[in-house]
Amino acid sequence: MAEKLISRKEVSDRLNISTRTFARRKAKLTALGLQVVQIGQYAKFRESSLDKLIQRMAENGGLG
Repeated sequence: MAEKLISRKEVSDRLNISTRTFARRKAKLTALGLQVVQIGQYAKFRESSLDKLIQRMAENGGLG
C-alpha cells in the first residue's frame, strides 16, 4: 500500500492548530519526527510520521 501524503492544512487540522501556528512550529515538528516530502514547490507530510508524532506527544504531554 502506498504511503499517504497530507497537506499542511490536514496536519494543522489533525494537531488542532492554525496553519500559521504550524508554520511557526514546523521546524520543531520535523525535528521531532514529522517527515516532509517535497513535491515540486509543495511540501507534503507522511501521515504515518504524524501518527507517530501524535502518539509520542500524547505519551510525553505535548511538544514540550
